[in-house]
Amino acid sequence: MPDSTPPDASSPLIDEALAWLVRIHSGHASDEERLACTAWRTQSSAHQFAYTSAHQLAYTEAEILWRDIGLLPNGDCAGSADLTASMPHGTLPHARRTIKWGLAACVVLAAGWLSWGIVQERLDLASADYRTAVGEQRHVKLEDGSRIHLNTDTAVAVAFTPQQRTIRLLTGEASFTVTPETVRPFTVQSGDVSTRALGTSFLVQRHQDAVTVTVTEHAVQVSATDGRQVPATVVRQSEQISYSTEAGLGMAHAVDANAIAAWQRGKMIFEAQPLAAVVEELNRYRAGRIMILNPALRSLNVTGVFDIGDPDAALRMIEQTLRIHDTTLTPYLVLLH
Repeated sequence: MPDSTPPDASSPLIDEALAWLVRIHSGHASDEERLACTAWRTQSSAHQFAYTSAHQLAYTEAEILWRDIGLLPNGDCAGSADLTASMPHGTLPHARRTIKWGLAACVVLAAGWLSWGIVQERLDLASADYRTAVGEQRHVKLEDGSRIHLNTDTAVAVAFTPQQRTIRLLTGEASFTVTPETVRPFTVQSGDVSTRALGTSFLVQRHQDAVTVTVTEHAVQVSATDGRQVPATVVRQSEQISYSTEAGLGMAHAVDANAIAAWQRGKMIFEAQPLAAVVEELNRYRAGRIMILNPALRSLNVTGVFDIGDPDAALRMIEQTLRIHDTTLTPYLVLLH
């Protein structure tokens, strides 16, 4: 019979449950990992109890964290601060280890509360024809000879008819090298942005409600489909245009398209970029999250060329250059301060 005894404060099941909690809520859990987590939880009632307890610990630690950084007054955490006082004598080393996991879980959960758009975005991925995992790239040749290069954590759906060729970029980033046809236009739909190929090669990046289109060869026609009645814009080689739900479709402007497309060569290139933007880029290539706790660090400039295959090495180099510190709570959560 399955073990029905709930785990006590020193049970390794609590640590295991918190590890699963951090991984599943990191934003990068694969379908296989979700299935493995479900299998772990259903091994016994003790495993299920440990997972439920991990959630409760994470929320308790979240209250303490918000109070400590000033987002909650002290009174709101009454009874939560002395988390280890009621634990049996001799279990404190494990308690400290559990609190470390609890802090990791609460930070990841908190990031999830502020990023519900990510959850909604993920629900649409079931319709994808081609996908890549975090850190993976993939080349796809379509039936018309056009090619798609999918970057990390990207999903696309393909719909070809006798009248048109439509690609839906569901999430992530991809480059498109288009085979010209006189009859069927080639269009990439990315949320409220439609990009029609007028030439050969371009990149589209979609992250939640923001879309960026960069042209590497010839031109594209970009239009917003959000009902704002903004004229379509022709974006030419070495130009970029961006869209956000809040601001709508911006103006095309010149960029270093070679640097932006560096991911196709396995590189990330930054020139006087704020640390906040660099961290977001690093997060695309590694499991879990890097988070900046000290707001003063967000505007520090970063310049360099880094290997997308080793984002942790890039982070270490950036930390050394900027003389900042990190706290690694788990392999999936790094806090910069």
